[in-house]
Amino acid sequence: MKKRLTILALLVFVTATVHSQQKNTKSVFGVNAGLSVATDEFALSSFRYDAGFATTGPSMEIEYLWYGKIIGFSSSIGYSSIFFNERGYISEYDRVLGGYGTNDVSAGNYQVLKFLVGFTLKIPEINHTEVMILLHLGVAGSIHPHVTVTNSQLGEINSIVRSSEASPVSNATLKINHWLNDKYGITLNTGVNSTRPSFRDETGIGGSFFLSIHYVNINAGLVIRLNRPAQ
Repeated sequence: MKKRLTILALLVFVTATVHSQQKNTKSVFGVNAGLSVATDEFALSSFRYDAGFATTGPSMEIEYLWYGKIIGFSSSIGYSSIFFNERGYISEYDRVLGGYGTNDVSAGNYQVLKFLVGFTLKIPEINHTEVMILLHLGVAGSIHPHVTVTNSQLGEINSIVRSSEASPVSNATLKINHWLNDKYGITLNTGVNSTRPSFRDETGIGGSFFLSIHYVNINAGLVIRLNRPAQ
């Protein structure tokens, strides 16, 4: 993985050097919002060590991009609040306990606040429309919600405390900008995010556990050009 990132960085650096004299660069500020959809083991709803029981929730992002005809740089701050699958968690306890008593689950939401920087690769603008790929690395602050499970016959049978952790995060986003005029445009993003924080579990054997958090953002919003077009 490290070799691939190194090669990618070198390729982008060489490309940036070749195109360092390109004109008519854009400096762009963007705001967008939409949904975060849990994927892979983060979305599993069965009792496995790596299951996250995560579903879907709202997301929002602010971004800054600087780019020319082909390459550029970008950064963003994004926030996602992803719901915990309480119904799936209850179903698993009903299955394990074989219908003994009535189970109830109380849980908050997963939350991820990410700070990203990276490269932008794009095709030349066609009909006021730009298609680009954003490749980012950064840091994410993730929050595991409190989870409490009670049984009508046994009382409280499980409890996970709310805890947080900072960890590296990677992101790859497909982005489409359509410019309405020289100043304003609309944007559509879909991005894949991955991070792996450690959370506390006071009832667990090791007192903590790692959880792979994978989710896809689907956002739409507004982009604003900050610099004037070249004459």
